[in-house]
Amino acid sequence: MKLHEMRQKKTALATQMRSLHTEIGEATWSDEQRSKWESMKNDLATLDAQIEREEELRSLDQSFLENHQEQHEEQRNGGQEQTAEQRQHQAFDAFMRSGLSEMDPKLRSVLKEMRAQGTDPSETGGYTVPREFQATVIDKMKAYGGLANIANVITTSHGRDMDWATSDGTSEMGELVGQNKAATDGDVTFGTVALGAKKLSSKVIRVSNELLTDSGVNIEAFLTGRIAQRIGRGEAHYLINGNGTGTPAQPKGLGESVTNTVTTTGATMDWRDLNSLKHAVDPAYREGQCYWLFNDSTLKAIGDLVDDNNRPLWLPAISAEVPATILGKPYQVDQGVAEAAANAQFVYFGDFNRFVVRRVQGMILKRLVERYAEYDQTGFLVFHRFDCLLEDNDAIKALVLKAA
Repeated sequence: MKLHEMRQKKTALATQMRSLHTEIGEATWSDEQRSKWESMKNDLATLDAQIEREEELRSLDQSFLENHQEQHEEQRNGGQEQTAEQRQHQAFDAFMRSGLSEMDPKLRSVLKEMRAQGTDPSETGGYTVPREFQATVIDKMKAYGGLANIANVITTSHGRDMDWATSDGTSEMGELVGQNKAATDGDVTFGTVALGAKKLSSKVIRVSNELLTDSGVNIEAFLTGRIAQRIGRGEAHYLINGNGTGTPAQPKGLGESVTNTVTTTGATMDWRDLNSLKHAVDPAYREGQCYWLFNDSTLKAIGDLVDDNNRPLWLPAISAEVPATILGKPYQVDQGVAEAAANAQFVYFGDFNRFVVRRVQGMILKRLVERYAEYDQTGFLVFHRFDCLLEDNDAIKALVLKAA
């Protein structure tokens, strides 16, 4: 079966499942209807696995074609005029492979321009990666943390602290005023939190010099993948689990920021617990960018939950515009969220547009030669700066598992 046929079959199956859910409505599901649902759910999981494998193969084929296409274009263009981005790309590739001292003087000057334009004076010995390089890393980072995919992500050109206003207006309301009567004051209480730029390191990535000198190896693709893995997992961890303290200071992550919680009625999660969490969030927030957030194990458990009418809580996605939902709201998976353990915050719900993630434009890459010379290896070290805060404490709430 071809990829587009599998996708069509998946969409049709998901639509059938949603139609069945709608047709039964508030009535109690029979054993036959439940059996039909579970059969379709298993078929959908099988299709998902097949589509994922096919997409992975196509991605590898596309990467191979793009790599060879770039080589052919370079050969055809010869000495023709290059764009600024092409020159930067070529200069950065040469820097990664051979270092500054072995570079062509023209490419070396391009690299120095890149450094002058994008590096803070305090950053010595590092070079700002090209925009395309950083964009590729950021895109690949999505696979390692879900919170940043639904948060309010801002990118700044500098790493200086930013004063960010925090406020909660859900308890505020207007008043009736009589004729010729003065309106009373309704002062808004604002807080101010510094949104900084915590520095995250990829740790040193060691690459053999044989690999660097092999022109058939796409060294940029290799490094972007490894950098995205390390930086992505590191950022995702602190966005959830950062405690806001320590040396160096950690970001204040979601777990530390969310203080309004709902506790499960028992030692295991029930559908009523999720419904209670949903309705603990003010309806004004539920009209916004509301999502569920949990890890994959919790998603699996929720996928098996039913309400009092034996009706599933989970509905499959039909398209990007009609995502999978739980109790009518979309969800995001992030492996940084805690497992369902006693007293742990293991499910979040709310308007995640109120959770702000700040990233500083211009990742810094350093090339380390002498440090690993005896191993005939070159080290690469990348720094990424980011921070986060919850600007409205009532916008997101958490479900805590009751201790047995």
